[in-house]
Amino acid sequence: MNDRPYLIFYDARCRVCRRGRQLIERLRPRSPVRFVDSNDAGEMARYPQMNARGQMYVLDPSGHLSGGYDALAALAPIMPALEWMSGFFTLGPIKSLGHRAYKWLAANRYRFGGEAPCHDGTCRV
Repeated sequence: MNDRPYLIFYDARCRVCRRGRQLIERLRPRSPVRFVDSNDAGEMARYPQMNARGQMYVLDPSGHLSGGYDALAALAPIMPALEWMSGFFTLGPIKSLGHRAYKWLAANRYRFGGEAPCHDGTCRV
């Protein structure tokens, strides 16, 4: 068994994103996962190759990076409740719809979460 975790880069300022994290934690992945707040400059300095803004990214233990809908699909095989659907997420029409839906949700995540995006390190309170 590989002890290296799946690194999940997400926007902790986004309420929708935080709920996504909670859902992943509740689904109890069978492999270790570690969440990285893409807004935390100190934490992101450990991953200088990453520009993890605008969507969720998953870096799996083998070093493969996935973003957006593909990141969600990459997590399915390690989630006991979703593992049986892993192949479904990669079907052409489902994947196409998933990409569009994820892109739209990511672009509107602050509106749905009731929080304003931050610019230049400054957030409206």
